[in-house]
Amino acid sequence: MARRTKNTSGRGQRDLKVRVKSARGRKLSSTRWLERQLNDPYVKRARDEGMRGRAAYKILELDDRFRFLVPGARVVDLGSAPGGWAQVAVERVNALGESPGKAQGRVLGIDLQEVEPLAGAEFHVLDFMADGADERLKAWLGGPADVVMSDMAAASCGHKQTDHLRIMALCE
Repeated sequence: MARRTKNTSGRGQRDLKVRVKSARGRKLSSTRWLERQLNDPYVKRARDEGMRGRAAYKILELDDRFRFLVPGARVVDLGSAPGGWAQVAVERVNALGESPGKAQGRVLGIDLQEVEPLAGAEFHVLDFMADGADERLKAWLGGPADVVMSDMAAASCGHKQTDHLRIMALCE
């Protein structure tokens, strides 16, 4: 399926590069995505460190810089699958209460699909755009959220104007 070749780009990221030999019924775009995944240093790091996905490093970097995930915070993660951001939030807000002397936070993940359970986080299948969703979130959290994180993406259809309107609807 794949072969490893020396990385001669001079970037020094990795010694080997995985190339997918054949498409085997996949579209070219799928083959390219697979090759990027196989060579992505963050994908490898996430796998090695037990993170749910490479996106966890985005939120780690942002929180290291802006310090918004503080112990005791109530956090909502919109579009939470696969749960990488929630995984970081659980640790940073002390959702498990493992840091004595620090307030215990809450982490609530919302997605259209089910998310594998995570200790310290509560996941619900919910369309955030549905009527009454905000009230349900407040009830589940026990009050208003201190932090709202979102990695949601609108379903795209390939029609630029329609896709743009769907993205803007998420922003509202």
